[in-house]
Amino acid sequence: MTATIWWIRRDLRLKDNIALHTALAEATAVYPLFILDPALWQSDYVGSKRLAFLLDGLRALDHDLRQRGSRLLLRHGRPETVLPQLLAETGAARVVAEVDYSRYAKTRDGRLAAQTPLQLVGSPAIRPPGDVLKKDGTPYTVFTPFSRVWKALPLPHQRDLLPAPSHIPTPTNIASEPIPTDPVLPASVPFVAGETEAQRRLVRFLQVGVNGYANKRDVMGESGTSGLSPYLRFGMVSGRETAVSALEIIAERIALNPAARAGADTWLNELIWRDFYIHILHHFSHVSRGSFRPQWDAIQWRNDPAEFAAWCAGETGYPVVDAAMRQLNNTGWMHNRA
Repeated sequence: MTATIWWIRRDLRLKDNIALHTALAEATAVYPLFILDPALWQSDYVGSKRLAFLLDGLRALDHDLRQRGSRLLLRHGRPETVLPQLLAETGAARVVAEVDYSRYAKTRDGRLAAQTPLQLVGSPAIRPPGDVLKKDGTPYTVFTPFSRVWKALPLPHQRDLLPAPSHIPTPTNIASEPIPTDPVLPASVPFVAGETEAQRRLVRFLQVGVNGYANKRDVMGESGTSGLSPYLRFGMVSGRETAVSALEIIAERIALNPAARAGADTWLNELIWRDFYIHILHHFSHVSRGSFRPQWDAIQWRNDPAEFAAWCAGETGYPVVDAAMRQLNNTGWMHNRA
């Protein structure tokens, strides 16, 4: 038996999943694994609503896996400890995972590559970093020329999307820890986690929402966005599939429905913005902890605790700021124009 561990990180889906496809390609057994890493689980950057959405997403993924003869393996601990242990338990020959570009992820994966048979594939971006560069081989730092080159490259197509596998062979002899039941996603959060809901939202947006997207997306009081950002963040839908959907509308409705074409054009541009910032994070990792340009780190801020608390609570007295912060506190999501 040739076994592979599919290490799930930011790709909680079965459709168009390059890491899963790679894991299945040369293995007779695949172990889907999610590691609750305390470095992330206990991070000040991760709120309870985000954690609850992630846990619900893991439950949804486990359900989808069980329908295909598989199941999710969950382990608590540092990946540097968990992966060698599971490799020994399963006899797996390799670990396959999707590339991640955060500073923490790159440092972690560099250490793991030295001690485990780790294979990184795919990308959370539609076009991985390195695909869109200046003529001199350096990365773009301005969006407009980046987007021009992005659009000039061969565009993703429906035929590129990988179908969800009908069967995933996972032996039942390896123990899994239970998915935590706390925190719980509050009823105020208007997002149901999981790939099924991500696909439902994508279809609904393509059928209805895209028609007014070009005009409504900037209006904070309207439900004019796709509502897919949490699903893209955790890979419950692939960025490539969203881009293919936009491009199909642009091609098919150019004459039939100008509003849909304009909406799809605008939405594609927003997806390219997402790629742009993924590329920035990869090429300039310091932006996660400081200013893009070092001279801006010298700006003197007031750092008034009372003002900061008022801002966090949505009590600054500026209506649009307060509305945005209260939306964030209640739902875990904020309109990007806010």
